[in-house]
Parts: sequence; structure tokens; C-alpha cells
Amino acid sequence: MTVRAHLIALGIVALTLTALALGYHNAFILNLVFAGLIFAVLGQSWNWISGYAGQISFGHALFFGCGAYASALFAARHGSPWLALPAGAAVAAILALLVGFPCFALRGHYFSIATIAVAAIAEIAATNLAALGKANGFEMPILAPGIATLQFSDKGHYVLVALALFVFAQLATLGLERSRLGFYLRAIRLNQEAAASVGVDARAAKLTTYAACGALAALAGSLYAQQALYVGPEDTLGLPISIAIALVGVVGGLSTVWGPALGALVYVALARYGGALLGGQGHGLDLLLYGGLILVIVSWRPDGLAGIGRSIRRALERREARAAP
Repeated sequence: MTVRAHLIALGIVALTLTALALGYHNAFILNLVFAGLIFAVLGQSWNWISGYAGQISFGHALFFGCGAYASALFAARHGSPWLALPAGAAVAAILALLVGFPCFALRGHYFSIATIAVAAIAEIAATNLAALGKANGFEMPILAPGIATLQFSDKGHYVLVALALFVFAQLATLGLERSRLGFYLRAIRLNQEAAASVGVDARAAKLTTYAACGALAALAGSLYAQQALYVGPEDTLGLPISIAIALVGVVGGLSTVWGPALGALVYVALARYGGALLGGQGHGLDLLLYGGLILVIVSWRPDGLAGIGRSIRRALERREARAAP
């Protein structure tokens, strides 16, 4: 797709969701839309380092939890979450640099295992620190509704804030794809030694991207905390969160602009909506369906749902070319 086509698609999505947020008042559906946007942003942040650079991470919940806890602490002590947004993003970026510097010396599954270990350490620390509420988590104070406190009585307003972050993530991905850093990351993914031989500083490129990933995931964590008004180690730092983020990227399609959004749509529709409808009686049928879908996609189309869409578009273009005089 061209940049113009991406922007048109993004505009259509933004207008549709804005109309839904302002004109629809079903709290259950709006919560699902909010969760879908948050997972789309998280999947996009994971896609930057794991899709474009090929460094598969299973510890992305570390940055999500960092933003969530930062938002909760700032809201409790200072009364304003707006300080938490840049603070959580900055702390997550610094944390990504500290984690990435030694871990990027590893390759393949060794890097993946290292990210799991670091996220597990963070979860254990949050579970045992009294300042973070230990295992019981941390409840945020209920403040006066409004944009100043990022707390709203209407769920549609949370959707609008999450939509703004989603639009930012999509535009940033478009910029990354066409930037020098994006070309460096794709070269590193294909062959790091060959990229280094032509002057690409692989560690610097990966560290820069990892810091940006951490900051974006932390912003998503801050918005999640503001909407849930509760932060717990299992809900924000647990391994299932990291795996869900990775699966959103894999199902949607790696190193694509719209792959994480498609993966988030499927995840929320099956795992979240299906769990709400069938969780009490279906005995995990929603997870069975989602797991089966992952197996089908990985086996049939490793490039994910975005790859299927790309193949359909190319087939239509070939058909039009054959039909042309």
C-alpha cells in the first residue's frame, strides 16, 4: 500500500471509531473497543522490535506494567496522570536500554528467554514491594471526571483517548518503514553480519528501537490503568500478557503497518468477547478457538492476516492487468 492509501484507511478507521465512541453507549462494547485499541498499540510496539528487527521478545509486559504503575503512583500522589504519561514512557525507555544492552548480545531464542527472565523478575519485585501494593495490587483514587484527570464517566471518552494513541502508533510505524532506521532494521533481520559489513551499527539500531518500543508500550499501560483504576502485578506484568502481545503481532502479520491492528481485532473478538460470552459455560472454548486460529495461520500463512490481505490485493491487480486491453 502507498502512504496515501495507508492514510485514507487510517482516516476511515478513526472516523468510524470516533462516531462509535460518541454515538454508542453500550459500556461492554466500548470496553472491548478500548481493549482492542490498547492491544493494537502494544502489538505495534512489539512489531517494531520483533517484526522489523527480528528480535522476538516475550517480556513486553515489562514496559506495559511500567506505564501502568507510573500512572497509578502519580495519580495517587500528585492527582494528575498527565505527569505519568511522559514519566512512565521515559522510565520504560531507560529500562529498555538497560535490558537491551546486555540482551542484544544474544541471538535467537536466547534473547527471547532473557526477556522472559527480566519480565519475571519485575513481576516478582512488584509482588513483594509494599510501595506497589505487593500481590494485592494498587487501587487508584477516583477523581473528578474530566480530561485533566483522564477519568471519564462515559466509556466512549476512553475510546477516543486510546484512538489518539493508536493513530500516533500507526503514523510512527509508517515513518519507521520509510526511515533509514527502518531499512537498517530490515537488513539486521535478514542478515546482521551482512548489515554490519556495510556499516550498520546493529546494537545502536536495536537499542534505539527497543527504547521507542518501551515508551509506546508504557503509554498504553498508562491508559489501561486510567480506565481500570487498578494495577496488579499479574494483570500488567504477567507472562500471559507478554504472550498475548506477541500473539497479536504474529496473527496479524510481522513487519506490517496494519498487522497488529488485525491481530488485536481477532484477539479481542475471540479471546475477550468469546470469553465474556462463553467463559462461564464454554470451559475455555474461546481460548481453544483462538489457539486453533493461531495454528492455522502459522501453518498456512506465516505472514499473518496482513499477508492474506496482501495476496488478495495482488491477485486482484493481476486479474485487472489481464483484463486490460
